Amino acid sequence: MDREPLSRRGAIRAGAQLTAVGTAMWALAACGEQSQALVCADPNKLSVAENSLRKANNYSEKSPDPAKTCSGCGFMPPLAAGATCGKCEIFIGPVNPAGYCDSFSARQA
Repeated sequence: MDREPLSRRGAIRAGAQLTAVGTAMWALAACGEQSQALVCADPNKLSVAENSLRKANNYSEKSPDPAKTCSGCGFMPPLAAGATCGKCEIFIGPVNPAGYCDSFSARQA
C-alpha cells in the first residue's frame, strides 16, 4: 500500500482535528469535576429576593480561601449529624459548608 507524502494542507487539517479532539476531552473532564461538587442551593428554586441577597453578599458554593468557609463562620451553626448542607442566619435556604460570602465572620471559640 503506497502512501502519499503528507501535504501542508493535510498537516494543518490533522493538527486542527487533534486540537478539536483535545479540547472536547478537556471540556468533558471539566464537566465531570463540576457535577461532583456539592450544590446546596439551586438558584432556580430560590426566590428573587433570596437570589438578590446572595448576589449582594457575593455568595459562592465554594470559598476561594479554605480558611474562610461557611462551616467556620459565626452565622452558620454547626451541621446536624449526617447533614451535608447547613443553615445560615443571613440567608433563607441551605448553604454549602464549603461556601463563602462577604459577610463571613469567623466563629468564636
